[in-house]
Amino acid sequence: MKKLTTKKWLTSLAIVPLTFYMAASQATSLQVKLQPSDPHWQLLINNNLLSPTDIKIEANERSFAQQLKPLLQQGNYQAVADLFKQRELGNDSPALQLLRGQVLLTLKQFAGAEQALKASLSSMPDLVKAHQGLSLLYMQQGNYQQAQPHLTRCIELGQADAQVYAQLAYIHVQAEQPWSAIAAYRQALMLEPQQAQYQQGLLFSLIAAGDLGQAQALLKELLNASPNDPELWLQRAQIALQQDNNKQALASIEVALKLAPSNASNQLLAAQLHLTQGSYSRSVELLSNALASTQPAQIAEASEISMQTLNWLIAQKKWQLAKQLVSQLNPFINKLSKQSRAEFSVYTAQLAIEQGNFKQAQKSLHKALTIDPNLGDALLSLANIYQQQNQLTQARLMYVRAQALPEYQLSAWLGLAQIEIENKNYKEALSQLKKALNANPQRQDLLTNIRALEGLIQREG
Repeated sequence: MKKLTTKKWLTSLAIVPLTFYMAASQATSLQVKLQPSDPHWQLLINNNLLSPTDIKIEANERSFAQQLKPLLQQGNYQAVADLFKQRELGNDSPALQLLRGQVLLTLKQFAGAEQALKASLSSMPDLVKAHQGLSLLYMQQGNYQQAQPHLTRCIELGQADAQVYAQLAYIHVQAEQPWSAIAAYRQALMLEPQQAQYQQGLLFSLIAAGDLGQAQALLKELLNASPNDPELWLQRAQIALQQDNNKQALASIEVALKLAPSNASNQLLAAQLHLTQGSYSRSVELLSNALASTQPAQIAEASEISMQTLNWLIAQKKWQLAKQLVSQLNPFINKLSKQSRAEFSVYTAQLAIEQGNFKQAQKSLHKALTIDPNLGDALLSLANIYQQQNQLTQARLMYVRAQALPEYQLSAWLGLAQIEIENKNYKEALSQLKKALNANPQRQDLLTNIRALEGLIQREG
């Protein structure tokens, strides 16, 4: 960065010259978070009208049942629903009410399905398939609390199959109760040990519960069986991140990326981890790819991560890579938040300063302040430029504005003190330094400067 110059007669005051202030120079350490996706679900519906279990239709409904049978076998559920529209729900037996509810649930006509299934339960409260249907309906709507009592009732009625236990496990996942989810998934796997959906649900729950040893053992089995599943490699990365093993997390995400090279989420995750490992070029490459191929729904996330990376690159003085990332971000500027647009202008100003293009830097900083008049980074940077160009009135104005912002007060006071020293207004400079010391009593260097100024004032009378 370019440093401000001081006059020779100031050296005895030991005032450290200010540098162009940028928030990037104070970038905090990066934190990468990876959340595995929820277990995938296939909600199964049994529409077998003539099941030998549960209940049977009434004698006077058999001709209607024979009319429905071929349509059900063909999977023509809309035609079945149309036929049901010609009948009064309350006049049907619980069996037909149940079938109506199942068919409407298949068609995602939830209101009608709920009404029909509840009607069947009003006559037969222990009708297991109706409880199963309602639990599936509520789960598809995300109403997990309403689904749970119907699943519990299925178990109480002796219908404790793997699907019911797995559904209960999923409800516990949604309620952030991982230990309960683990117990339910294990029950489901006792009945269907090779069901991959339940295995991955158990893995998800073990990771959420922090039982990384069990999770690693299960994950090893799953990867041996499905080494080309990118989701499993992401789970491996999640475990590694929880163990603070960023290198293994990065290696796992890179495998996931090879298996799904166009996955923008994987590119963004890999970019963040490469940044923490100092692989700046690879990080920018991945971010550039993600920005070029990202879907509209992910633009905000990709832009946010790119902005964080840009901040970090400038802090590390990786100017060429920062310039490259700025060019990639330019087309998305209007999609950034107001605050991010202002920060982006500050970053472009920093690049201009590094290239010695102070005119462009001023333009970018004024643009940032137009968006956010209280952006301390821009105020202090602009003050430094004005001070460098000996435009002290403008510099003073920027510092005065910055000192109203608590985070930037110290830099503003020091900047104002330096201006007053250059104007040989030592008493005012002393006043600014005392403000700084009162707010930062641990800064012994300020006390040294204050004593030097007091001595100079005394000598000059």
